[in-house]
Amino acid sequence: MYKSLRKIFSENVYLFLGIFIGMYFSSMLSTSLDTTCNRHPKAQEVPEVKHHMAQVIINSSVDKFAPKVLLKKPSPSKKGKLIRPRYYSTELGIREKLFVGIFTSEEKINNQALHINKTIGHLVDKIKFFMTAQYKMKTALNLTGLVGFTDSRSKYRPFQVLKYVCDTFGQEYDYYFFANDYTFINAHKLKDVVKKISVSMDIYLGTRVEDGSYCSLDSGIIISNSVLKALRKHLDWCIMNAISEDQSENIGRCIHHSLGLSCQETVQLESLPSFKLKHFELGSHLKKLVQNQYFNSAVTVYPVLQKDDFYILNAHFLKQRLMTLKDEVNDLSSPLTENWPPGQRAGSKPATRFDLPKQLYFNMSHVFFSDDFTNIREHTEAEMMDIENILEEIKSEVANKYKKDLQFRKLMSGIKTFDLSRGMDYTLDISFRDLNTGKEVIKRFEVCKPLGKIEFIPVPYMTENTRVNIILPIQETEISLGVDFLTTYAKTIMDRKEKTFLMLVFLYQFNSESKGTADPFHEIKNFATKATSKYRNDDAKIAWLSVRLPSYPRPLFVQENQALNFAIVDLTLKKIGLDSLSLLLDVYCNITVDFLNRVRMNTIPHFQVFSPIPFRQYNPKISQHSSLEINKYSGHFDREEYKYISFYGRDYVFARKKYERFMPLVRTDNDISNVIDEDHRNTGNIFEMFLKFSENLHCMRATEMNLRIKYHEEKCPSRRNLFLGTENQLAKLLLTENNILL
Repeated sequence: MYKSLRKIFSENVYLFLGIFIGMYFSSMLSTSLDTTCNRHPKAQEVPEVKHHMAQVIINSSVDKFAPKVLLKKPSPSKKGKLIRPRYYSTELGIREKLFVGIFTSEEKINNQALHINKTIGHLVDKIKFFMTAQYKMKTALNLTGLVGFTDSRSKYRPFQVLKYVCDTFGQEYDYYFFANDYTFINAHKLKDVVKKISVSMDIYLGTRVEDGSYCSLDSGIIISNSVLKALRKHLDWCIMNAISEDQSENIGRCIHHSLGLSCQETVQLESLPSFKLKHFELGSHLKKLVQNQYFNSAVTVYPVLQKDDFYILNAHFLKQRLMTLKDEVNDLSSPLTENWPPGQRAGSKPATRFDLPKQLYFNMSHVFFSDDFTNIREHTEAEMMDIENILEEIKSEVANKYKKDLQFRKLMSGIKTFDLSRGMDYTLDISFRDLNTGKEVIKRFEVCKPLGKIEFIPVPYMTENTRVNIILPIQETEISLGVDFLTTYAKTIMDRKEKTFLMLVFLYQFNSESKGTADPFHEIKNFATKATSKYRNDDAKIAWLSVRLPSYPRPLFVQENQALNFAIVDLTLKKIGLDSLSLLLDVYCNITVDFLNRVRMNTIPHFQVFSPIPFRQYNPKISQHSSLEINKYSGHFDREEYKYISFYGRDYVFARKKYERFMPLVRTDNDISNVIDEDHRNTGNIFEMFLKFSENLHCMRATEMNLRIKYHEEKCPSRRNLFLGTENQLAKLLLTENNILL
């Protein structure tokens, strides 16, 4: 037995030796891991406590609007419907330029901080004052924009301020300027500095302290948005390593750790010069200081401890800036004598001969060839006033220049040209009588009526989420057109689940059937019922309203009785409601989602109605363009069409009550007979009603390329030939075809 065991061991000695060595090293590694695991919590215990203290310090603000850092990340919410920001600037990332933060104390709020606010508060985009407030800030403080911190240790104050500013205003400004409350700030120069620096750079700009690499807070510090966000990520480290009572040094150390930046005294040839006063009484030393170029070029001056010194410095630098602006005006004015009129920019030069501005020939009473469809027309009231005012100015000029030698007789002719970059230029040939010889003298004058200053009108905010209630009248002769409209409407609007409500208004003749298969609108009603069932749970809906027209010797049509538009809207609004956005169309329209969005944005309750100028198609048989494309060969924008209009119900009712003495109200079908008599049938239109009887409403007209009108025969005799085709197309037709069925 012993021999056999010995033999087995001798034959497998290397195997047993390997097993023994493996077990030994395995036990050693296990002991090492156990030791490491036992020591790991102890090693992390101290940093964990420091991290918690850092969070308490930076969250010591008593400002109720200051955001707090969550120690636990909130659970992610479920993705819902995309909500666009309220302002374009938020979505596009457009920021204001400058934020100013002042380090102050409760004792200096009502003196030094107050004076800083009065001198620069109206010039910068935002200003805040940071101070210590143990519990609640005193109500006797005469200053807004205060932020208080409960932690009274001054060395942590910069990090509390940086955290508050980044969390509250981190997305709103390009640059952030920080200074003490005894620093006077030349705000105009400060804004000039930040305007010339690229926002894509990391900026830590100021005046470097002696024998140091950080910027002095006394002279002011500018940091960029990117630097602020980088600091926000490393505030814990900055608080743990804040070993100095010097706030400037703590800020510099934090920036150097976060981005490796030292104080920059020049960035893109821009600097932040400062001037340190040696005397506390500024008034007696100002005369000497104004001769110092370093003082005059300073952006900040410190220390300023007296109340009057802030206003003395402010007056000096404002006077200096005023003199600089006057010199710039003089430099700019000197070459302006080369242009005419002096100070007015020259007209734009056309790139090719096809871009020449249109010149209109006129006399004292008429304008010739004002557009492609008019040969001659009378002056409008505004045009006549312009011509009369110009002639009065010319008479005055001639009387001063020629004394009593010339006597005005008449305007012979004139040419006017409108330049979008300049204004209206007039060239006038005027006849005078020479009082010395009695002969007629014709002189040519050039007059410019420049464009006035552009003013922005504040407009209430509107969104693209408003429901549009479309009013669509359909007559018995328009059944096929109505079906085509509904088919296109279902594909372009309802399939995309747009928030719309289509109200079909069926206009029955007096003796027409309204039930069963004999109903002329039977097909359209079936289509509307199926569409409503298909999109039952969506925002797009269809309904109809039946209107019985009164008895009349001949059939009644909307094209021949404009007053029926008022009857249609009067009756429909009772079903839709007064707080809704209504859009009046007809069966010839071809609309898109973009057009509906334009209606939503341009129709504002109690402020504005919108009447789009549609693109109207030429006769396809003449133009040879069957599609509704926007080009000069297939149609043109019909500026004389006013029946397409959008408005809010209450605005319509307000104007309609005033218009009642011209057009009777239609409350039931029986009242329609009151508006189709000879006195009312062709009276006005809805847009004209808003224009005359809604003084506080803007009436907006604009070309709309997404509102396209199919060709149809025009009933109005004066407009019948405007939509056949262009002059070239009509001429070609006459030359090539003897007979054609239109």
